[in-house]
Amino acid sequence: MKSNASLEKIAGLLKPAQSILIFPHINVDGDALGSAAALCRALRNQKKDAWILLEGEIPSYISFMDTAFCTKDADCIMQPDLCICVDCSEESRMPKRAAKYKAGKVRVCIDHHVTGEGFGDYYYIDGDEAATAQIIYKLLLAMEAEIDQVIAESIYIGISTDTGGFQFSNTTAETHAIAAKLFEKGIDHTGIMVRLYQTVPLKTVQLQAEILERMEVLADGKAAISYVSNEMMQALSASLDDAEGSVDLLRNIEGVEMAAFLKEQDDSVRVSMRAKSFSNVHQIAAKFGGGGHAKAAGCTIHLPLAEAVEVMKREMTAYWENQGK
Repeated sequence: MKSNASLEKIAGLLKPAQSILIFPHINVDGDALGSAAALCRALRNQKKDAWILLEGEIPSYISFMDTAFCTKDADCIMQPDLCICVDCSEESRMPKRAAKYKAGKVRVCIDHHVTGEGFGDYYYIDGDEAATAQIIYKLLLAMEAEIDQVIAESIYIGISTDTGGFQFSNTTAETHAIAAKLFEKGIDHTGIMVRLYQTVPLKTVQLQAEILERMEVLADGKAAISYVSNEMMQALSASLDDAEGSVDLLRNIEGVEMAAFLKEQDDSVRVSMRAKSFSNVHQIAAKFGGGGHAKAAGCTIHLPLAEAVEVMKREMTAYWENQGK
C-alpha cells in the first residue's frame, strides 16, 4: 500500500467540502466510472455540489450506468473545494484535466494501481484491493453515507468489470463479502450481467472473428497476440468499443498464459495485456511507460501498427525465454 492518509482522514476532508470534482482516468472503464458514480451520488445525497469530469466518451458497454452527473465542462465548478481522482494515480491518465485537478483547494487520489505514486495532497493506493470500487465502498462506510440501490449497483459494476465477473485472481473472499452486502441493497444482478456480458452487437462478433483470424500463438503456446486496425474497423463500421474484451478471448485459449491485443489509433498503438495465473504482464507494459497489475496491464507504443506488433511479439517471446533461465 502507498498511502499518506487513511480512508477515515479522506472522509474527514470530504465532510466540510461543498464543491467536489471527481476525475476518473481517460478511456474510462467500469471500475473508474463505477467508483466515480458511486462517490458522486453519495455526495449529492449529502446536498453537495459534485460532478464527474470526463475527457472522451463513455464506452457503449457501460453506457447504461448512472451517468447523470458526468460532464466535460471543466467550468461546472470554477474553484472546487476538493478534487479527487479515482482509479487514477498518474497525471498522464488525465492529460486534458490535470490543470483543473490541480486547481482544487484540496486534492485527493484513490486507486488500486500500485504503479502510480499518487499526485495531490492526500493519497490512498492499495494494490491488494480487487478494484477501486472496493475502496470507494469502504470510503462510503467511513463517511457514514447511505448506500442506496443505485450506488450499490455502481460499486458492483466496478468490482465485476475489474475482476472479470469474479473470475480473475484478484478476486478475494472480501470481494465476495462486499458483493453480498451490495445484494442486500437490492441490486439488479441479472440485469447488470446481461448488459455487461450478454449484450454483444453483431458487428462486435464480426470484428472479433477478424481479430481471431489474425491471431498468432507464441512461446510454445504460452502467449497469444492479435490486433485491430483502422481499416478493419472501417470495413465493419465498427469502433474501438467493439473491440472491447478481445484480449480476454486470446487469454482464454487453453494453454495460453499471456495475451496481448493491439489497437491502432491515430498516431500510436494502444496495447492491452492479460495474464491467466502465474505470469506478470506489467513487466512488459512497464518497458513502454505503461502500468497496471501483474495480471492486467497496458501501454502505448508510438510506432506504426505492424512494427508495434513485431515489438510486442519479441518482448513476449523474450519474457518466456527468460522465465526458462
